[in-house]
Amino acid sequence: RVDLDMPDRTESANGVAAPATGITVAYANAFRAVPAVAITAQDMGTGDYYAITSSTAFGFTVRFFNAAGTGVARTFDWLAKGYGMQS
Repeated sequence: RVDLDMPDRTESANGVAAPATGITVAYANAFRAVPAVAITAQDMGTGDYYAITSSTAFGFTVRFFNAAGTGVARTFDWLAKGYGMQS
């Protein structure tokens, strides 16, 4: 019998500026599998929202929109929680 336990780990950043076209965030060290990603946005207006359009073990892409669906620039914090590391 073989037991393999990969330790949980997190990566995060604060005050990331996203342009109206969106931003791709690359992790410093890729996870073994796709991690859970949480976004906390600043200066959001009524009806503003964001979409994570891609999420992989290597990073994610996020874009912010106003209530009319137009891309807008916003600042955000992010946290990714997963396990393992790819070499």
